[in-house]
Amino acid sequence: MLICLNGGLGNQIGNYVFAQFLKEFEEYGADVKIVWSNNVNETRDIVLDKFNTHLDVATKEDVEKFLSAKTHPGLVFDLLFKNIFDKIWVNNLWNFLRRIRKEYNIYPKKSLNLLSKIVTYKGAMKHKYTHLAVCDCYAPAVKGFYDPAFREKMRQHFTLKEELDPENAAIMEKIKACKNSVGVHIRRGDYIDYKFPVVKKEFIISKMNILCEKFPDAEFFIFSNGMDWAKENLQPGGVSNLHFVDINDEAHGYLDFVLFNACRHRIYSNSTFSIWTKFFNSYEESLEFYPEAEDLALVC
Repeated sequence: MLICLNGGLGNQIGNYVFAQFLKEFEEYGADVKIVWSNNVNETRDIVLDKFNTHLDVATKEDVEKFLSAKTHPGLVFDLLFKNIFDKIWVNNLWNFLRRIRKEYNIYPKKSLNLLSKIVTYKGAMKHKYTHLAVCDCYAPAVKGFYDPAFREKMRQHFTLKEELDPENAAIMEKIKACKNSVGVHIRRGDYIDYKFPVVKKEFIISKMNILCEKFPDAEFFIFSNGMDWAKENLQPGGVSNLHFVDINDEAHGYLDFVLFNACRHRIYSNSTFSIWTKFFNSYEESLEFYPEAEDLALVC
């Protein structure tokens, strides 16, 4: 099975954990290879190699073997009656074709045999013949991922290969010095451009106040790709001990991921970054707040 890395850090982590999940559990037993590239688009780099991940990267021979393999009738049925009408499936197809053209200089014909082997992660989990499927997945966090041993193994994979630079090390030291550190993730950025719902400031401030009441010594570490908004809206909210972590750009967001995961308590946004920091939370006594639909709003 081939998995194309896709999207920002949260999605890349989801792609990787899903690949490891399929390899780890006997009920799937999939031979999974990663279709690797230096970036997923013009603005987002692949950063999984910054962690202690075990990347089994597909060779050109692996891709050619996949393309020449015969499909399964069940996959053809799903293509004709389900997948072909699915927008996610279409995105998966074009992401896969774009990646193998760029990285392997392979231009396959869009035959029924090929098209039927492009599946979503749900399709890959459904079928036992996953070795014939391609999945460009969107950071799933399925129930099976929460097997304690598997989850701990993934935590070890997502430790940094290299030591933190002095600026980030200083932030890490501050976080570890706090008994009740609180990570606050605010996802904005391209969500505003694409008109995706973003978390309301009322949700964030209300959860901060809850944590302040329970833990008077709470220190808040704010991570956001809309830091100007965060400073403008959170500073007047009446909560003290705010630390705005604005030292890392988009290309170094993996450092924010490491810092955030060092925080004991969490206030999340509706994003894959938040989904995976929640997954990697190792604190047994941790208060976490994830937004519901009513905590979100469109910003036009």
